[in-house]
Amino acid sequence: MAKKRREVNALRKGQTIVVVVLSLVALLAVLGLALDGSRLYRTRRILQNAADAAALAGAQELAMNPTTTSPAVIWRKVVQYLQANAPNYTRARAWLVQGSTRLQEITDGAGSSVPAGANGVEVQVQRREVVLFGGVLGQSSALVSARARANAGNLRTMPARSDTIPIAVHYEIIRNANVGDLLTVWDGFQVSVQTPPGSPRNYGDPSNPYSGWLNLAWIHNPDEATLGSREVDPSHSQANVNDWILNGNPYPIIAGSLFVNDGDFIMGNPGIRASGLKTLDDKRQQFVSQGRRPIFYFIVFDRYFDRSGMNSLFPTHSGFPNSYYFHAIGFVAIEVTEVNWQGSARGGKYVKGTFVAFVRSGDINPNSSFSGDAEMVKSVVLTE
Repeated sequence: MAKKRREVNALRKGQTIVVVVLSLVALLAVLGLALDGSRLYRTRRILQNAADAAALAGAQELAMNPTTTSPAVIWRKVVQYLQANAPNYTRARAWLVQGSTRLQEITDGAGSSVPAGANGVEVQVQRREVVLFGGVLGQSSALVSARARANAGNLRTMPARSDTIPIAVHYEIIRNANVGDLLTVWDGFQVSVQTPPGSPRNYGDPSNPYSGWLNLAWIHNPDEATLGSREVDPSHSQANVNDWILNGNPYPIIAGSLFVNDGDFIMGNPGIRASGLKTLDDKRQQFVSQGRRPIFYFIVFDRYFDRSGMNSLFPTHSGFPNSYYFHAIGFVAIEVTEVNWQGSARGGKYVKGTFVAFVRSGDINPNSSFSGDAEMVKSVVLTE
């Protein structure tokens, strides 16, 4: 009887060992797959960050140089950022897109011109990873992929305190200008644009002003219930003007769409005034002494309205002061090279500078684009 019990116990011990061994094998397999999954997830994040950076870099190149860049140049930007962020990637592809529609695949040997309508870059990157425990499932490697798309467009929202000065210029000036052209905004109603070495093209007269002097502390927006009111001070002082020039716009400014009643309507007067020009010259010289380019943002408008016009546009709104209101549709970056604040009135004083291609962080206004707006301030954002 004792011998039989010993045999039964030995058999049980043997069965237990087999169960333990099998359990350990299963546990090791699960742990191995978990380790592989963790490694693949980490690789996926690395590739996604690289794809994001590459798409943004490609779209920024497109935004900064829309008429001079090429698919090959954009491709090299994409590769530069992929190699910097995921040096061991296996394969990459990229496309020029319009919105989310692919227009053209780009490579180092792609064509010399960017297709019409292209406003973004899509990037796909892959890396093949060896899986240490994938053999359990008959798989020795896994292909990890990531994709990103970035689009460029006219900046919609200029944040507060962003070196935006209270000068507006008409969109027709922007439509007919190029990056590098010389802009002169005169004290009065006239604006001149010169494409060196040609002669200046003049815009505006008292009956049709092409510039405006704005009150950045009184801004109406039809969506103010969501955005909050910026209708703060209809009777701004010279101290207010000096503060805006020295420190930038006190409130965010939201660009609307061309000939649509959206976006901001900013109180102001046609033409520009000499008040504040000396402060602008002081600020310009401060930038230069700091080694900074004296770049300021001017607001672009398409139309302006008097109080009666505003009441017609917004019959459910009330309380518009007796003034003019400029409809903002975007921004231009001007590197101010000269400010004459001591000349004669009505034409002797002016602000002079050159159009600069400029991209800054922010949201895109999908409806503000119009023909020839390459010099408008752009933003580049990830859209996928």
